[in-house]
Amino acid sequence: RGARGEGKFERISWDEAYDIIATNMQRLIKEYGNESIYLNYGTGTLGGTLTRSWPPGKTLVARLMNCCGGYLNHYGDYSSAQIAAGLNYTYGGWADGNSPSDIENSKLVVLFGNNPGETRMSGGGVTYYLEQARQKSNARMIIIDPRYTDTGAAINTNIL
Repeated sequence: RGARGEGKFERISWDEAYDIIATNMQRLIKEYGNESIYLNYGTGTLGGTLTRSWPPGKTLVARLMNCCGGYLNHYGDYSSAQIAAGLNYTYGGWADGNSPSDIENSKLVVLFGNNPGETRMSGGGVTYYLEQARQKSNARMIIIDPRYTDTGAAINTNIL
């Protein structure tokens, strides 16, 4: 073990790693309070594989931190704060429901002002999976939007 940044690394057991993490968390909470523990959102993929970072208050790590007395959470983030706020007005709450892959079991898909071609393109993105599932079912897609969007242009749809 060396000072931070020296490039020295010592392999330790998982038990020792857990002990180091627990000891430091307890020290930080004792010295600075639970608000010194912050769960950062920034997975690059919605939900994160390990951290399950979305939705913020319903994750495994959030549950663990609540069992330790709480933590500093994020409210809104760089990519979807507007979505989270708008869902209450659009759908009455968080948009829980089926995944886009379930479209393969549908005959009709209706998008109300939803433009994943512009808003969900990271990597293959939702748009790719949406179209793959739609092609499997040959579902008819209707987009209700006052704009002619990338999603409407890319997919054979009826646009209202």
